[in-house]
Amino acid sequence: MKIIWLTGASGVGKTTLLQNLKEKYSSKQAWDFLKFDSIGVPSNEEMVKEFGSGENWQKAKTFEWIEKMVTGYEDKKLVVMDGQSNMEFIKAGFEKHGFTNYQIILIDCEQDIMIKRLIDERQQAWLVSEDTKNWLKFLRNLAQNLGIPIIDTSAFTQSEVVKAFEQITQK
Repeated sequence: MKIIWLTGASGVGKTTLLQNLKEKYSSKQAWDFLKFDSIGVPSNEEMVKEFGSGENWQKAKTFEWIEKMVTGYEDKKLVVMDGQSNMEFIKAGFEKHGFTNYQIILIDCEQDIMIKRLIDERQQAWLVSEDTKNWLKFLRNLAQNLGIPIIDTSAFTQSEVVKAFEQITQK
């Protein structure tokens, strides 16, 4: 089994890519496509109350997802996860389980495009904040420092994003 984790800020195109992959490869019964947020995302207040911070919540839930994937999806050849998470948490979670057949890909785009998508396409203007902008930059810098491949969706069509994914993963 191989696990591919798509990470990136809100509005960069992770879920769109996941949906396009799911549609293209729907006949692949040994493949599964997961969405991190399907577990529900509590308010910041709830994260702080239960985990001490949003970052601690993200780390704990990343570890839970990884445990679930490496122990509950053994019958799958490929699992693709869409979830914005710190890449260091993702790496640490797989290392904790001794699981090495994984790949992290950062889905990214220019800040102005992310903002336009969040406001115009997703109608989620409340997600546009300095925190979101800083998260976008943080993830980009972290991916570059860790040598993690980046797919910049800024100027790509959806099919070009799928092709970039396929080139990186050789699927």
